[in-house]
Amino acid sequence: MPPPCCHSNPISDPTSSLPFPLSVAWQNTETFDMWWPSSIFNTQPVLGSRVSDFVKRSAENGEQAAIIDALRFSRKLGIYYNVACFVFPIAVFVVRKTVASIKRQQRRRSKNKARSREDFKANEIEAPEVDSPSISTSSSSASSANNVVFDEPGIDESTSLLSKDSCFKIPWYILFYRRIQGYLGYQRPNDSRGRVMPTNGISIINAILSFGTIFLAIYRIFWPGFPTNNPNLRWFLCADRWGIIFAMNQPLNYLLAAKTSPIKFLTGWSYEQHLVFHMGVSAVSLYCGIFHFGGMYIVYRKFIAHTGQTFLSILARPEILMGLMSFTSFWIFGILSTDGFRAKSYELFLATHIIFAALANVFLYFHHPTARIYVVLSMAIWIVDRLIYRAYRKRWTAEASVTVLDESTVRVVIRDVGGSKRNSGSKELEKWKWEPASHVFLTVPGWSKIQAHPFTILSAPTGHDLDFLQAGRNGEEKEKEMVLVIRKLQGFTAGLFEMGNSQAKVKVVVDGPYGSDHARDTLKGCKKCVFIAGGSGIAVVWPLLSEMIRREVDKAKAGKKVRRRKIVLIWLVQYIQNLRWIHQELEELEAVRPVLPRELEVEVRKYVTRGSNGFRPDLGAEITNIVRGEDGETMRGKTGVVVCGPDGMVREVRSTGYDLLWKGDDVEIMAEKFGW
Repeated sequence: MPPPCCHSNPISDPTSSLPFPLSVAWQNTETFDMWWPSSIFNTQPVLGSRVSDFVKRSAENGEQAAIIDALRFSRKLGIYYNVACFVFPIAVFVVRKTVASIKRQQRRRSKNKARSREDFKANEIEAPEVDSPSISTSSSSASSANNVVFDEPGIDESTSLLSKDSCFKIPWYILFYRRIQGYLGYQRPNDSRGRVMPTNGISIINAILSFGTIFLAIYRIFWPGFPTNNPNLRWFLCADRWGIIFAMNQPLNYLLAAKTSPIKFLTGWSYEQHLVFHMGVSAVSLYCGIFHFGGMYIVYRKFIAHTGQTFLSILARPEILMGLMSFTSFWIFGILSTDGFRAKSYELFLATHIIFAALANVFLYFHHPTARIYVVLSMAIWIVDRLIYRAYRKRWTAEASVTVLDESTVRVVIRDVGGSKRNSGSKELEKWKWEPASHVFLTVPGWSKIQAHPFTILSAPTGHDLDFLQAGRNGEEKEKEMVLVIRKLQGFTAGLFEMGNSQAKVKVVVDGPYGSDHARDTLKGCKKCVFIAGGSGIAVVWPLLSEMIRREVDKAKAGKKVRRRKIVLIWLVQYIQNLRWIHQELEELEAVRPVLPRELEVEVRKYVTRGSNGFRPDLGAEITNIVRGEDGETMRGKTGVVVCGPDGMVREVRSTGYDLLWKGDDVEIMAEKFGW
């Protein structure tokens, strides 16, 4: 903001220690134009002689250097902040890889010890055999499925009736760690307005971000010590600092929102976790804008109101108007990004988010030179993510068939028209490789070239699916296809539903796939894997389940040792016709029964919650029975739970995980949420 013009002899002026009262010369328009604090840095980003003149005029004797240092520090703060934001994910990456390496070594040692014990027992007694593998499938609206129990090798009538778990005492430090883990994953009930509360871990991170921002705003201004005894100048320094924090958060904001963010690779966070942090940083930035605006109003009241200038005339100044328009644009797309509005009108949310975000940064660029470097960095991140990587590497065109499954759901099948004609090194072939539980953005150019809606891929990728028997019998490569199950809402999805009534084929543009390997990596180390889906949440858990089964089958075929593992799918739907969504996939699961290794147990529990015989199971009891082996099953090991569904279901599963972890059970809850 512009400094006041310096008096020819400010030190000899009897009022030099205070900005007021001002002489008549100070009140003239030309001098006032140089006095308004917002123009202090309008000539150049670094501090110049005009700043020194302002400080000499307004500060107490001996405070000039301290105030200039505080202003310079505010400019350097943005550099320190962004360097820290860059170093943090790298540090997380190093720690994550180190911990993963240690865990792999521990698992390897445990396997070697277990193999040695089995070899020793094999020389003394003959372990009982299990005749056949088991897939237990139930479809119930009134009761849960019957469990299939495997005998533990080495257990006979001489074995104690008490399970190994009952005699196993958890070390205090492991119990402490699990309780901390459970507390961080606990999700509080909805507030009085029905808003979904985040987990304790996310709340703590948001609190750290908020208090850290407050610390940055007052550091070396109000604490520790004061650079000036003039309270008016401290208000100016603080308001200036809030504006800088607002600007320096923008590159981090764009980096968290990027689909191809390096933070995802370094930290292993899922895209949903990125969105949570993105929304947290956005909220802090918006409040920084409020404090910056309010602080500058206080500066106006203390420094300028006595000159007779109105606040509206100050807002009409070009550089101030640019800042006001940037602030307004940020708030508009912030309000339109709430969960409720996004669910009701995704098209409007997406359009306003992109347009107003771009406008806000353009206005911010012209508002203040200090903000320009952050605007340029933000735009560079956006260009690299959208125009280069996503446009040339992730966007591709295909043909899709749309079929109506029931009155509220359609099935979209995107097929590889080129098929096996492509060689294995073709770049086109890379587009048909995705991780289980990935998602794509779908565009129908015939309707709109700018509308792109996110949908999770139901089908498992080639090499991870359960249709390997059919492909092997035919002796040819299976046609590549990507299956999406889409619920009918409004706008885009309603149009797809109408198209499905005519059994139409349509040209689509696919942006993606995008995904995270966090759930897959976690499940690899689990002896019990529980997949819980509510409605269309089956699109997230089914590919993960398919991949796990396929991996165990491939191990058995290769002659590798298969560990005992239990896999349970719990799927809740509203109506019985919804079970047709994955009818083909369930048939494939039944078809692989003869080739399943005997160490693998797979169970499917389906529940219909509405209708004359509607029944909603107690998910907490279901999970507890699986984890703690209360059904008679004696397998001990870590349990991984993946849940995707409505907010109430996710919270119920998280609460159960909290209870189990607090008691010392080895459980990890991974929640995926449909929210964009």
